[in-house]
Amino acid sequence: MKEKLQLTRFFVSSFYKMPKQTMLQAVLIIAVFYMFLQLTVVNAVVYFLGDTQVFLFYNLTISSILVFALVCYLSTSQIFSYDEFKVLAPLPLTYKEISRAKVLSSLWVPITLSMMIQVPTLGFLIVDLKFIEAIKLITFLPIVNGLTALFLPFILSCMNRHYYRFKSKVAYLMVNIAIILTLTIISIVYFAGKSSVAISKVISEIDLNSFEGLKNSLELLMRHIFETANMIPVIKWILDAFVSNEITVQFFIIYISILAIGFLLYSMIIENISVHYFKNGILGNNKTNVKNSKVNISKNQWSNYLQREIWIIKSEAYFKMQIALGLLLPPIFSLVMLLLIQNEVFPNYLNITKEGVFDKYFSYSVLFLCCINNISGTPYSREGKYHYLLKSVPFDEKYVYFSKVIFSSIISIIAVVISFLIFALFGYWEMEHAVMLLITSCLVVCYNLLTPLYDMKNPSIEWENPSAAIKSNPNVLISLLYGLPLLILVTAIHFGLVWFSVQPLIGALMILVISIAINSILINRLKLNL
Repeated sequence: MKEKLQLTRFFVSSFYKMPKQTMLQAVLIIAVFYMFLQLTVVNAVVYFLGDTQVFLFYNLTISSILVFALVCYLSTSQIFSYDEFKVLAPLPLTYKEISRAKVLSSLWVPITLSMMIQVPTLGFLIVDLKFIEAIKLITFLPIVNGLTALFLPFILSCMNRHYYRFKSKVAYLMVNIAIILTLTIISIVYFAGKSSVAISKVISEIDLNSFEGLKNSLELLMRHIFETANMIPVIKWILDAFVSNEITVQFFIIYISILAIGFLLYSMIIENISVHYFKNGILGNNKTNVKNSKVNISKNQWSNYLQREIWIIKSEAYFKMQIALGLLLPPIFSLVMLLLIQNEVFPNYLNITKEGVFDKYFSYSVLFLCCINNISGTPYSREGKYHYLLKSVPFDEKYVYFSKVIFSSIISIIAVVISFLIFALFGYWEMEHAVMLLITSCLVVCYNLLTPLYDMKNPSIEWENPSAAIKSNPNVLISLLYGLPLLILVTAIHFGLVWFSVQPLIGALMILVISIAINSILINRLKLNL
């Protein structure tokens, strides 16, 4: 038992590490405190707006969504990765013991976090002397969250049995992402389909003009979601036992049933991961395209430096997945947004589809979505152990920098063009929209010119997990501070022109000229200073 616990602790310490820098530790503590403060305030609002049943349902829903979101990330980056294979495979450990420790360590964080955020909820219930509800919260919520956390890994573990059949890690990761997105969309559509009232009608009844209107709107929204959930037989059966103010036989039956189902899923996940662990581990550590990369040395320096960027991206499957997400997210967002508008989901008072304004909303939404999946903020950190080549080999620093800008800009511009093609297919296309496409592309380049500056001077290259070079890298947040202010300023100027009733095409041309001028100034300044 002690050895199993140590193996689980090994995975936990490998996956989750406190930052070494004192400043980052302080920022993390402040962020945790701020999160608890926000949760306390939100819980207080929900508690005093609705009754105890809605309050308990709200906490169950929030914790389940949090657990599902965390598992979506952890299942692809930890449970079904084989980074530990070279270290643990030679040891006298069975593959089931290794698989069990991986799964337990990946469940530990979601369930622990989901219970930590219940502290304010538990406080409100105890203060109000609702001890039965408090007992249910601390006993029932962990097993529901555990079942939620096991459901997705079970489905993905069935795919993991055939990991060795995939030609590359990227193909395997993209299939996993497709499964996660499909399950999420099906769940949302099914839940929305159970609603007795159209979502657009619920949104149209929201009143934000006064505090009383806001209070009534939130109460209406929570009550509507609660009633919709009660229309789904299985969820209704669980909720009836959970939100009641007494412990019934039904509660014990549901409790034992969830435990049994959870244990069954857990056992099947372990079996699915361990059955081909050796074969998958061998192939997982050999699936890299760096050795097979072809390099065509030419007289054109840009071609040589861009090939080097492609080589770095191909060094890790996670990097290629980020590129794929950068290409897919803006078009998917565009499609969903246009479908919602076509179905008149948004209330009329938002004026989203107002002539001369809608293309601005669309263009700048696509622009800022390209900034969310920030592939340009950490290009030097991505190099990791290869970063020393920049210092030891006579590379031209300007070519290195601008090749990174060109590569990230090409990815973003492709996503922007696809988004505007979808925009055109929905019947929105005029001369002004072509100008907006050029503006968005120019601002993407402007953003990518600025975001690598901090990472160039302070790269985080001592990483073991490739996700630490991008998503867990503080340079990502700092790069946003470099790149977003100019974008926000240009966006504000453009909407200011709309506010002062400047003819749309003329206003768009003015912003295009401003965007081109900003890019020219930035390129010239960077050429001098690099």
